[in-house]
Amino acid sequence: MDREEGIAQILRFIQEHPESYASLAVCRRALDGGLERVTGATVTQLEKYLRGAPDDEVEAYCSIIM
Repeated sequence: MDREEGIAQILRFIQEHPESYASLAVCRRALDGGLERVTGATVTQLEKYLRGAPDDEVEAYCSIIM
């Protein structure tokens, strides 16, 4: 899977399952360890973060959601 497809899959999963532990785990690791819930603003921040994240980090987040 290429990087753009990985980012799209991560974002799609988190938008569809904002209450899941996997979504919260990805957002906490990427954005804020103290995050308590995933919101639309969280997804927007995550997208910006993922665009600049290293490839191996994007791959790690993909493995969390799969």
